[in-house]
Amino acid sequence: MRGGIFAASAMALLLAGCGPKQLALPGDPIDRAATCAVVSAASARADAPDVKGDLGFDAQTRILHYAMLAATADDHFSAKKASEVVGRMGEVEKAVTDGKWQALVTPCDQAYPEVRKTAGIELPKGKFDAELGCYSLGDFLVKTVSTSDPKAQEQLSGLTKMRRELDGTVGRQLKARGASGYERTLELKQAALGRMTKLGAPAETARMCRSRFA
Repeated sequence: MRGGIFAASAMALLLAGCGPKQLALPGDPIDRAATCAVVSAASARADAPDVKGDLGFDAQTRILHYAMLAATADDHFSAKKASEVVGRMGEVEKAVTDGKWQALVTPCDQAYPEVRKTAGIELPKGKFDAELGCYSLGDFLVKTVSTSDPKAQEQLSGLTKMRRELDGTVGRQLKARGASGYERTLELKQAALGRMTKLGAPAETARMCRSRFA
């Protein structure tokens, strides 16, 4: 599954440009998230014109965060919706980057304030809630972010280590709560991921998780 959500449209996402068209955020939640993800990718490239290849971990997870937020409803996470957003990114990329995408930066920030939130993030107060949340977030990022950037790979390696160290504890606690089957286990992990998605920027939340559990 590694790279399944992110890699397919990576090249399209990381191209940036500008053009004469005035743009507005779509009303449809999938299209809106996809549009803001493309704007975020274009902005990241414009801010780092000398960067060759993949963007850094913070920029990549910031782009992905729009899909994660669109996939989160009532604190539950839908991998299907996240995939829909990423698939839509490649479809809207040209129209967005051929237009005045810079004008959408502020509207996107307003529509998705969690994406820019890097301060004041608090992990769940309950020990198991924090363990399950960090495990679920780390697992999702490791499986979806595919990168050749060395520093980003270091971040992902750290999350892999954290996930490995939490694996036994999380598994025992899930079973203690009656979640011995795959479907129930997945339901609890997706609910935890949904809650973590809303805390703030995934890169910063992941760093807090590593600091506590790795």
